Amino acid sequence: VYAVGASKSSNDPQLMFSFTDTARVKFSSLTDRDINAYIATKEPMDKAGSYGIQGIGGQLVERIEGDFFTVMGLPMHRLSKELTEVIRNLDLD
Repeated sequence: VYAVGASKSSNDPQLMFSFTDTARVKFSSLTDRDINAYIATKEPMDKAGSYGIQGIGGQLVERIEGDFFTVMGLPMHRLSKELTEVIRNLDLD
């Protein structure tokens, strides 16, 4: 879940919009040797899903359905669109 917020007053933050984005990731068939070799790189140790699609872990991914940036952690294009809409509708009076 991603949330976009803005407020006239820093003492009174207000949620203006929230959204979710989903992507599906299909890994190729992996042997124990493949998995252990990836673990040995230490790349998965600081990843929420234990792999980094933008790094070595991307070699393990057969395909994705959805936004690549959602898989990485933040759907940049969608966020930009949502922020633009919030700013357009922001009542600053």
